[in-house]
Amino acid sequence: MQVKIRQLRALDAAVRTGSFTEAAHALHVTPAALSLAIRELEDILGFRVLERTTRRLHLTEHGRGYLAHAQRILAELEAASRYASNVRENYEVVRIATTQTIIATLLTYVLPSVHQHFERVRLQPVDVAASGIAEAMLENRADMAIGVNLSNREEFKTSPLFSSRWFAFLSPRHHLAQHEQLPWSAIAGEPLFMTKSVNYLRVCAALGRKNALANVQDAPTAIAGIAMAAAGAGIAVFPAYVQPLAQMLGTVGIPLGSPDLRHELELSVRANSKPSASVLALHALVTEVISAQCGHLQ
Repeated sequence: MQVKIRQLRALDAAVRTGSFTEAAHALHVTPAALSLAIRELEDILGFRVLERTTRRLHLTEHGRGYLAHAQRILAELEAASRYASNVRENYEVVRIATTQTIIATLLTYVLPSVHQHFERVRLQPVDVAASGIAEAMLENRADMAIGVNLSNREEFKTSPLFSSRWFAFLSPRHHLAQHEQLPWSAIAGEPLFMTKSVNYLRVCAALGRKNALANVQDAPTAIAGIAMAAAGAGIAVFPAYVQPLAQMLGTVGIPLGSPDLRHELELSVRANSKPSASVLALHALVTEVISAQCGHLQ
């Protein structure tokens, strides 16, 4: 037997609501049908995904790991559904591959301008990990991309987009929280949360052995790293443009200097095919809006 989408949706809804009754209401099914879908899923998987008590539902350890994969599948299905809806309504869809963090920060300034200036065009973000941005372009899952190190790919036509400083984000109770600026040497020995991507390697190379970052835990996303910092577990080190997310999580943001390192974002289209007029127009709009409206996030 194969896992069915309705079973994944049942698991996702049950975890989000914490209740079979509320999850069933959200999915417009009966609680008995929702419970059956999850039991069927567990039979197929061969392990329990939920622990049921009289008051609450709890993910098992294996269920927590499985749910992360299931939610990515559901997110992709939702994106596919939006794409199909836009096509049916005769919108031209331009897909832009980038990270969840950039979608939630820099692109929030762009999307309103797209709706304002392009009546029949929709810019659809494609949420991928930083390491998967180039792959999304090469597999034709995106028409444009925002990321780092894209200019090294001969398959892309790439231009600089946004340069920002690195910031340390930490709990207001942290012993370094009162500083207006910090040298990298001040955090080198602290527990750090960073995404170990190309820019992380560039930072390590620039700092050298003298200021080597000794205790770095890989954070899959900026939100994950900043949440750990907010809990007092260490310092999250991310580009300045994540400040809106950091403020929502209650952390203090302090610019890092000495040396003054930069996080460089680039904007790419494919070089081996002629972009449509809409892709070129949105490429120009993304560049213009981010340059004009995001200076305070540098």
